[in-house]
Amino acid sequence: MYITLVKCSLVGKVRKWGWFSTGWIGARYIYREMIFPFMLAIGVVTFILLANFLIRSVDRLLGKGLPVGIIFEFLYLNLAWIVAMSVPMAVLVAALMAYGRMAEDNEITAMRSSGISFITILAPGFIFGLLVSAGMLYFHNYVLPEFNHRARILAGDIYRKRPDLNIEPGYFIDDIPEYSIYVKKKVGESLRDITIYNKDARDIQTTIYADSGFIVVEANTILFTLFHGQTHELDLKGLSDYRLIDFERHRIAIPVENLMLERRENIRRGDREMTIKMMRAEVDRFTKEYQANTEKIRKLTLKELGDSVAVDTKSIDKIVNARQAENLANLPKAEAERKNQKLKMFLNRIRGETSLALNYKKQIAKYNVEIQKKYSIPVACILFVLVGAPLGVMTRRGGITAAAVLSIFFFLIYYIFLIGGEELADAMVISPFWAMWTPDLLMLIVGIYLVRYASSEQHIIDFSRLSRLWRRKKHKLNPPTLNHGEN
Repeated sequence: MYITLVKCSLVGKVRKWGWFSTGWIGARYIYREMIFPFMLAIGVVTFILLANFLIRSVDRLLGKGLPVGIIFEFLYLNLAWIVAMSVPMAVLVAALMAYGRMAEDNEITAMRSSGISFITILAPGFIFGLLVSAGMLYFHNYVLPEFNHRARILAGDIYRKRPDLNIEPGYFIDDIPEYSIYVKKKVGESLRDITIYNKDARDIQTTIYADSGFIVVEANTILFTLFHGQTHELDLKGLSDYRLIDFERHRIAIPVENLMLERRENIRRGDREMTIKMMRAEVDRFTKEYQANTEKIRKLTLKELGDSVAVDTKSIDKIVNARQAENLANLPKAEAERKNQKLKMFLNRIRGETSLALNYKKQIAKYNVEIQKKYSIPVACILFVLVGAPLGVMTRRGGITAAAVLSIFFFLIYYIFLIGGEELADAMVISPFWAMWTPDLLMLIVGIYLVRYASSEQHIIDFSRLSRLWRRKKHKLNPPTLNHGEN
């Protein structure tokens, strides 16, 4: 009986909420008030961002002899990420302007005097934000990745004057058969901190590390020129044979059949060009690679140093240094040098494998950041209503100026936290979840506070006073002068 009463109570509350958010005439009026500023804000923000993008890209488009259709396709494909940025801000602007306009005309006061609570008045705006959020979730997961992917392919076709590999710093490049490449940084045509290993090796695992280098594609051959590095060769069957080669300059030629055709048709996707399902598959793949790499480090350490050693580079480094000193003190010089050289080679192998494991972890963090971002940014559309609606009621006479200023202010705060969190998560300082959801949590706290603040009906922010104060101050600083030539 009690459960039945609880269910009836919940159903009644849901129906009441649904009626207040969609059924009453005031709700439909609020929806109409929000749609126009929402569309206007999307148009204005999209135009500004697109104009800025066009200015930055004009030097790459001019002088290429491109058809007009290709240029318009390039701009159209890049509209996706611009819309993804402009929609959340448009929701904030719409909430500020709609509720601010109704508060200025005392419509909010009339509604509340008739017994309608502020939460009920806020409900249509919340539903509006929820609908936009659902649309943006679909957009971020399906539309945006495909547009980003096609835009990058087209950009590569436009920008390249000769065939070349599409190297992106911070990602494993798997375009070359049998090889995988990781580049930490790219400065112009120069690549920095390069790692190359043969991913399909069965007998000998070859890993090459280089401080810098560059790539040239000639016909169907890829030429790597590397500087200041090492080549590591490890016997995968017995883990006993190992060779280390230091080099100052090293060239590698890799023949690839039909390079251009293969790359155009099977070009890889970056993290921002994948759906959530694709990225989770990549996380699983890199997790397995990381676990296999960690197991390899454990076996090498167990074979060389024994089972009492922790598998971390600092501990291994200390033990190797201690054993080298012990060998020099207790063994003949020739035997000590031989054993110390073996220990040095072992330490270099461990450092190389540890660096590869760290790169795997960074890849996992990057994909997890993008997964969380696809959820957190659409949810921000709801939270911006919680911030914008009470601010609009409190500002009243600010009009479009106040809406624009406050929208830019809160939008900048949100994206500063979002970008900063992404950088920290990519560097593995904080978890991807907290990196992407902290800005939303901050907006939620601010929104709840502002809703409670506006519900008291005691606090109004009148921006018109600021303009009057500015005119008075300007008048005092520049008083009118009398014309002494007239009487």
